Amino acid sequence: MDRIKVFQIAAYVIAAVIISRLFYWQFLAKVATNSSGIANESKIPASRGQIYASDGFPLVANQEAFLLYGQPNELGGDVNTVAQKLSPFLIPEKYSTSSAQLSEDEQKQKDEEIKNEQQILAEKLSDKKLFWVQLARKIPLELKTKIDSLSLKGLDFERDTKRFYPEASMAAHLLGFVGSNKFGDDTGYFGLEGFYDGQLKGQDGRLGEEKDPLGFPILVGSYRSIPPKEGDSLYLTIDRSIQYIVEKRLSQDVQKYGAKDGTVIVSDPKTGHILAMATYPNYNPGLFSEYSEQDFKNPAVSDAYEPGSTFKLVAMSAALDLSLIDPNTRCDACSGPKQIGDYKIETWNKQYHPNSTMTEVIEHSDNVGMTFVSQKLGVDRFSDYIRKFGFGSKTGIDVQGEIPGLIRPKDEWRPIDLATASFGQGLAVTPIQMVQAVQAIANGGKLINPRVVEKIVENGHEMHTNSPNERQVISQKTSALMTEMMVNAVEKGEAKAFVPKGYSIAGKTGTAQIPVAGHYDPTKTIASFVGFAPAENPRFVMLVRFTEPSSSIFGSETAAPTFFGIAKDIFNYLSISPNSN
Repeated sequence: MDRIKVFQIAAYVIAAVIISRLFYWQFLAKVATNSSGIANESKIPASRGQIYASDGFPLVANQEAFLLYGQPNELGGDVNTVAQKLSPFLIPEKYSTSSAQLSEDEQKQKDEEIKNEQQILAEKLSDKKLFWVQLARKIPLELKTKIDSLSLKGLDFERDTKRFYPEASMAAHLLGFVGSNKFGDDTGYFGLEGFYDGQLKGQDGRLGEEKDPLGFPILVGSYRSIPPKEGDSLYLTIDRSIQYIVEKRLSQDVQKYGAKDGTVIVSDPKTGHILAMATYPNYNPGLFSEYSEQDFKNPAVSDAYEPGSTFKLVAMSAALDLSLIDPNTRCDACSGPKQIGDYKIETWNKQYHPNSTMTEVIEHSDNVGMTFVSQKLGVDRFSDYIRKFGFGSKTGIDVQGEIPGLIRPKDEWRPIDLATASFGQGLAVTPIQMVQAVQAIANGGKLINPRVVEKIVENGHEMHTNSPNERQVISQKTSALMTEMMVNAVEKGEAKAFVPKGYSIAGKTGTAQIPVAGHYDPTKTIASFVGFAPAENPRFVMLVRFTEPSSSIFGSETAAPTFFGIAKDIFNYLSISPNSN
């Protein structure tokens, strides 16, 4: 009996052990893995989608790169010695120039960068409790080879990717860049990278087997492999040749006119496609960490400014559309300054044109004449047309950072506000809003939302194509009348000497003083020119804007020459011959 009892007890114990282990494998370990995330799982990074110009050439691509990590427990040699040898390779790329080519100040900065990097590396590698510590990301193959040649034990690499810009800084403000968020994940910032980050980044994959809380493989656990999904690619409306033409001329003229900065937008008025968008000074998105955050903002969509005389096109269009005037209507109040309350409205050059027609008011850029127009309109109708043209609201352009500008509610308008708004003061617009409005004049009165991405492609298949959103804001008749008035302004205005011979171009200059501490600074202006060509069959709309040009405060002497210079190159590129309207 004793032997039987011993045998029964032993059988019970063995069964209990087996049952407990089965329970552990099938339930507790599973729960521990699922609830606390204990699994030997690694992330497989997804390849970010590429960005192409309209001709299919990549503006943003992916390049093989590497993540450098250290293993403090396996580190060979003194930590400080390893950090000292490694630090010169991990400083910003701008210091990669040979020391013989650096100035004394640049060499001091480089030495300081190396010293700081050495200290950071030493701190990271000194913690022997760590099995793995990230030291640097986005290391190109050439630099990896150099680090490998150091033969430092305890350092290794994992595959990574980095953004590559075949055209360097071209369209930088439009494209944006890819950096790391607070979790260390690649994230798009600014421009297209920011706006389309969700589509571009794709979905990371996963690879791993389940382990128990002690780190041992679960024999009956599942092995999971989820492949990464590549990000979608963007195909832009940007014409690479026009973008090059614009950027080359813009950089030259910002320096020539001593401007703080300059912005140019070129669009197709029939579709709303943005053909070029550039700002100077620009930056290199591949080296974004070497620039300050203020360099990344795209003024074409993120700057609000008083448009000055270019806004006369909006007021005149509204009055024509409502049949309150026609091009031959004469101004019976244009013989001198106009007094409105405590304010006196004057012309920009203190010259006055009694009994001038509306066509001549635009030709002379006459503020007093525009006050005459605004009084015909009144606050309600003028305010309504301003908003019909899209001012005070975002255009919806697919670029991160767009702002709506500032148009005060019409119940806050005073008589002086009605007058000054007619010549572009007392309200704030963005460059892209101004382009959208002039597109409507160029295309027969239709307001078309501007766009930069023509189609989105997923795994070689076109998944989405942006279609234009349009609405009629002025009649075709008004559009035709405004075109004639703008052509006359170009042919007889202050900038007529710069117009390419044989071409019919519709346009308008703008010179807006910059408000400072409650008043306007007469020495600082926003100089601009907006127009389209050829006038009878427009192929492009263009806005040129300079901030604080020092050679001349007037748009007719800065922005206008730049506009006509770029237009001439575009005519040649598009094979538009003189008198081919």
